[in-house]
Amino acid sequence: MIIVIGLGDLYYSLAPIDYAKQLARVLVTPVLALAYRQDSRQAAKIADSYSVGFKDASVLSVRQSWQAVEGALPGFHLLREGGSERSPGRIPFVYEDTNSSHLRKFRDKYRLDFVIAGAPDEYQAMLRLGGWLGTRWDHGTDEVPGGREVCDPSAVIAAGGQGARFWCEIASRTAVQAANSLGWISRLITLSGDGYTWEHAVAELWSNQFNKWFVLDTDFNVVYEQAGIPLSAFELMNQGEALAKSGRLTVRSIASKKPSLPYRDLLPFYRYIHVDLRSDWCTRRLRPGSPANGDRNTWWTAQPTFHRILTAMPRVDDVALFNWPVNDVQIYLVGAKRVAPEQLQLKVAFSAYSPTFKSFEMSLDQTPWASVQGAGATLQLPLGRHVLRVRCVTAAGWTGPTSDVEFEYQIAKLGYRERDAAMIERHVEVVIKQELLADWFNHMDGQPAKSMRNKS
Repeated sequence: MIIVIGLGDLYYSLAPIDYAKQLARVLVTPVLALAYRQDSRQAAKIADSYSVGFKDASVLSVRQSWQAVEGALPGFHLLREGGSERSPGRIPFVYEDTNSSHLRKFRDKYRLDFVIAGAPDEYQAMLRLGGWLGTRWDHGTDEVPGGREVCDPSAVIAAGGQGARFWCEIASRTAVQAANSLGWISRLITLSGDGYTWEHAVAELWSNQFNKWFVLDTDFNVVYEQAGIPLSAFELMNQGEALAKSGRLTVRSIASKKPSLPYRDLLPFYRYIHVDLRSDWCTRRLRPGSPANGDRNTWWTAQPTFHRILTAMPRVDDVALFNWPVNDVQIYLVGAKRVAPEQLQLKVAFSAYSPTFKSFEMSLDQTPWASVQGAGATLQLPLGRHVLRVRCVTAAGWTGPTSDVEFEYQIAKLGYRERDAAMIERHVEVVIKQELLADWFNHMDGQPAKSMRNKS
């Protein structure tokens, strides 16, 4: 037993008593996860609902779907494909409903729409919100109205106006709630120098404008930028110190400093970070030890040289997974057919991971954006180059990042013959597995497809 306890200091940088406590926590976590496994099933069902549109994406990647037609149809060439190759799949994050009662109360009472009104773009609107939040109270450790989960952000703001002072976690949770109330995707990030002591917390917001996550620190009232691009906690963890040494890191103030919180270098806190995989703390109550909450529902990562830590949290070092994309559309080519000597018909389908999805919008060859009925379209195209752009629109009216694809059709120059048409159609059907898509396209016009999330 003494030898086992001694391993805590040797391998995990823990004193014997702390090692014993942490080991007990690690051992009991899977037991509670088994007992409360229904919570995980419920969370998975909710998380699955955030994937919208075309669901047969497992057949091919975006690029493969276009290249399959390119290889089968003479004169058709994929020139450029922008946007993610695949949906991130199931991300085990559960978001707060933007229309939950406590968020509606917060948004309306403090006129948060007015706080961001007049901002020239989404990023500046987010900074305005952060600046407003960062000046609601001074830094301190007073009792939080409604509890540490900030289930009554209106009461927290009111208490701050009466002189109450709160710390970084409360500032960050309030920022997450405020962003959610305005329809912005956000999450809570915790920072640590040793992996055991939670030394700072920040909110991260998903920027549709920059197609990335970024840190919004409403305790120290700063954001971090490189060449005008806001940085995420993952980026600060891996690149922050190097960027600072080379003079390429900008620490941008979003509001005046809190009187009791002089600025300090926060980069050492970014040696270790973890993300709480939920923001619905107030509307989905879970029991202590539930696998849909706590350690099993928290991803962590750290700098490559970071020491071993003893934890039941899953480690996720893949930046593409830890910083999963939101509202990013995949444009699949699922059918191609010549309908006239110099005209091509393409069937395209759209997929996205969009927690507050309302609809897709499409623009062909720089035409004005138009709402798409369903999750796909049939395009009638003449010879030449074409650019198709697609984006999400959220329930709050925010537009997601633009995905686009550029392709060329020059079939008439190749002496295309009628007998080739049937062969090519059959070949394309085999490559793209059209038999899997026939039912989907039968539903695409008018009625929602089975693989679509019908939310308005």
